[in-house]
Amino acid sequence: MTSTQELPNTGSSNPLYAGTFGPACSIGFGAAVLMWAVAWVLHMPGVHVQTPIAIPLLLLPLLAISLLWIPGVRQQDRLKTGAIAGLIAGLVNLLILGAFITEQPESTAEMSEKANSLAPNAMVVVLGSIAVSIVVSLLAALVVRGKDTRTLGQRRWLSRMAWVTALTYLPLIAVGGIVTSTDSGLAVPDAVTSYGAVSVLFPLKLMAEPRIFFEHSHRLFGTLAGLTTLVLMLRVLFSKVQTLPKTLSVLLLIGVSAQGILGIIRVAESSTLFAVIHGVFAQLVFALAFIIAVMLSRSWINASPTEAVVANSMKARKILLIAMICLCVQLVFGALTRHMHSSHAMLSHMGFAFIVMTLIIVGGAFCMRTGKADESGQPIRVYGVLMHAIVTWQFALGFATLSLAWTSEKPDLPTSETLSTAGMIDPVGSLVATLHQASGAALLATTACALVWAIRLAQRPKMR
Repeated sequence: MTSTQELPNTGSSNPLYAGTFGPACSIGFGAAVLMWAVAWVLHMPGVHVQTPIAIPLLLLPLLAISLLWIPGVRQQDRLKTGAIAGLIAGLVNLLILGAFITEQPESTAEMSEKANSLAPNAMVVVLGSIAVSIVVSLLAALVVRGKDTRTLGQRRWLSRMAWVTALTYLPLIAVGGIVTSTDSGLAVPDAVTSYGAVSVLFPLKLMAEPRIFFEHSHRLFGTLAGLTTLVLMLRVLFSKVQTLPKTLSVLLLIGVSAQGILGIIRVAESSTLFAVIHGVFAQLVFALAFIIAVMLSRSWINASPTEAVVANSMKARKILLIAMICLCVQLVFGALTRHMHSSHAMLSHMGFAFIVMTLIIVGGAFCMRTGKADESGQPIRVYGVLMHAIVTWQFALGFATLSLAWTSEKPDLPTSETLSTAGMIDPVGSLVATLHQASGAALLATTACALVWAIRLAQRPKMR
């Protein structure tokens, strides 16, 4: 079995030495994902945070991630890594900064004239934003420059990038759920651009309309997920890892690209069928991202199960495989219920939930039993605990959604022409329905990770 090790802070001749770009990439993208999440909350319609307060809040994730992760870099490379990490975060954040540096029309009707027009101070804002990001990360590097810690190898930084990529899909899934729950799917008329503007240059002022904000921010998070996935794939392909993670990273990029195309078709054709396919496929891609992160983790590489763990894992993988299949069926029922408001789908979704819950509880129990069998089975135990916790929460949310958000009447989704006369968004019902959808995605991803761990631990270590 190959193993991963942490290296002293001196010397770079070891082949596991990560250099500066790998760590900087993980830090920069990790910070950017958190900064995007904070920016989304700060700029929600109805939320008014003053600029002197908003800017420090936006920079706080970059400072925190830099302080936490830069100590894993060689001492003599920390300043360089900090500068590159800040540059990467600043460049990624340009995708949302575009909303601030364009001309701000008073209404969508003016977009035909002002689409893609930059404000006079656009270049100053862009350069200033990148510079501030570099300075913040450099300050963090200065703070931890002399800290005596161990240097992390390439595989550890690659693993962190994989987890960052997987977590990038979380806000994408959540905001996608909000789009469906608030009937915002057709709020932006054009499928590729946004009211004629390049997506990243859509004016912030026009996002004051809630449904436009939800739909457009969902597209932006999709862009971020695609970019992060592309970078992960390139890093995996040029790293010394097994063939399977390389193949899966390519499939993940294909999957997220296909998901984007499905979203485009859904809007262009106003198709409910493609809305269902888009919703189902999104959760499968989400689960795949977490599977890749698990396979690139240090515990996966170093796994050496004993006979007791192997025996328990063989039992766990059978029930988990059945649970995964049933979860996928339940996912389809849920998507049909949400998008088509089908009473038959809703009743099937409710009835099948009892079967799924039973399988998840049994599968989670097998995972925890495997973890207790021996220390080598510990990695799967946490997934068993999470499965039990999430399925309980999900079951309660299902009943709350049924009472607060379910209606058998299929609504006419507001379009760009009817937004001004559209009904008010029900905040409580939309929130509960979105939480139900997001926790369902979390349950699917957790069960998928438990399944691949059961498969991994059911394999006896090869003798050398």
